[in-house]
Amino acid sequence: MSGAASAQPRAPKDAAYELFQQGVELAEARDCPRAIPLFRKSQETYPARGTLYNLALCEKEIGRLASAWRHFNELLPQLEPGDPRLPITKQELTALEPRLPRLVLQLAQDAPAPAEVLLDQTPLPQGSIGSELPVDPGNHVIVVRWAEGRQTGTPVSLGEGARKEVRLDPPPVAAAPQPTRDLPAAPLPTPDASAAPRAPSPPPDTASGPPSSGRRSLAFAIGSVGVAALGGSLIMGGLALGTKGELEDECPTPSQCSDRGMSLSARGRTLTTTGTVLGALGLAGIGAGLVLLLTTPEQRTSVALAPAVLPGGGGALLRSRF
Repeated sequence: MSGAASAQPRAPKDAAYELFQQGVELAEARDCPRAIPLFRKSQETYPARGTLYNLALCEKEIGRLASAWRHFNELLPQLEPGDPRLPITKQELTALEPRLPRLVLQLAQDAPAPAEVLLDQTPLPQGSIGSELPVDPGNHVIVVRWAEGRQTGTPVSLGEGARKEVRLDPPPVAAAPQPTRDLPAAPLPTPDASAAPRAPSPPPDTASGPPSSGRRSLAFAIGSVGVAALGGSLIMGGLALGTKGELEDECPTPSQCSDRGMSLSARGRTLTTTGTVLGALGLAGIGAGLVLLLTTPEQRTSVALAPAVLPGGGGALLRSRF
């Protein structure tokens, strides 16, 4: 009997080829933003000329001109005469050259050499200062670090074929803090034994209700609405009584009722219902207003409800003294 077979790790070439195939499928579908990471991972796993060639083509397709230019330059010495990719690579390099944005980093006069220079979080060699750096079109950030923790950050934006110089000027060295002298402590005040201790003032009463004037205003407002509703109820009642008299003339018996009598009957029912509702609302409003008024704290209030005769009907008056 043979022993159990153990899983063998995949060869880097096979893994790189699988990534390459996935990238090619995306590139053929014009989805270069998703194909580029696959090509890069494949090239890191197992470098190949075909992977580098497709990576450069995809970068040029989405406008990463400097990245495509660098990868075409890296590929050029690897191609042998007769390779069909050789003339295409030379043609792409010639076409990309005038379109490249170029960035020039200049060190300020008498400024010390920086400890580190980063372009979009990628470290640059010290020899790059003063030379033209091909960069992709768009926005970039230059971070420069000097000794003693000094650092500057400079945003820069370049379009196709643009050239821009950026001066690297270190920030001034922060002044050292001055030593502080020990001052004698101020003498504490001696308590006056003859002074009687003060009782702490009571905290403000935050749980008190609304002011009495506001409560009275609300009571009068509600009561006025109730009085108005009650007055309307009385008016509706008077109109209903008048309609009843006309209805008796038009309809001596239920079986002998004219069209106008039917209309008067419907009007009488409407007036009666409206008067009943207004009367209920009026009594409720007057009652609520009285309750609010009589329960107002620290107020002496006398309230009287008296009937009143109004033009075309009757009503009630609410009188109060305080």
